[in-house]
Amino acid sequence: MLKVLAFGAHPDDVEFQCAGTLALLAKRGCEIHIAVMAGGEYGSVSLPEHEIRKKRLAESAESAKLIGARFHYAGGHDGEIQYDIWYRMITYRILREVNPALVFTHPPMDYMVDHEEVSKLVRNACFLAPVPNCDSQSAHEPLTAVPHLYYWNAMGLVDIFGRPLPLTHVVDISEVIETKARMLSCHESQREWLREHHKMDAYIETMKDSAAAQGSLVKRSAGEGFIQHLGHGYPTSDLLSELLGDLCIRVGG
Repeated sequence: MLKVLAFGAHPDDVEFQCAGTLALLAKRGCEIHIAVMAGGEYGSVSLPEHEIRKKRLAESAESAKLIGARFHYAGGHDGEIQYDIWYRMITYRILREVNPALVFTHPPMDYMVDHEEVSKLVRNACFLAPVPNCDSQSAHEPLTAVPHLYYWNAMGLVDIFGRPLPLTHVVDISEVIETKARMLSCHESQREWLREHHKMDAYIETMKDSAAAQGSLVKRSAGEGFIQHLGHGYPTSDLLSELLGDLCIRVGG
């Protein structure tokens, strides 16, 4: 069974950006894993860190169950994620534990530095987790190959300079948009936080508006955009299109 890992910075990042694609892959028999680097400690204006972390991780686990996915918490902390040896090690270990053929994560440029750091950490781990002498004390075997890596679209659909990202694929998620909505709805604790900090009162509707905007790029009612990492040493075959067929539409030339 082909294994898929979606690795986000915080609880609900994966649901906002690629839950529809994960639901489609689960329907096609893939084994889905969802990981978050941090525990969502900053995601409340009323609860202390230890309480909101416990609540948010439980929400993530419940969301993952809706598509039969396994949830992983890496052990990091909101606002403290950085490309250092500790975070690199925990990223290697999650990749080796899952042993995915296909990995999704944040784009290299996004609105929040935590997201950008996770993008670097996951990119690095995809390349080095197959190397035996990298984290040689790990309890898990090195990967047998560098996995296929895809970045999901930026939150807000633009980079920090307001420019659209150079998408390579849009996945038609029209048939699973309500599954995506149910997964995001599991993150009930974020309604208050998003209202106070992001001025985003209706986060399900915001997600659907984003999906509609991305779907419109390929004349579909709902979509999720991705950029395939094609750098030296990474796989260049289009595994996402192979798995999803006509539901995965190439864009950008």
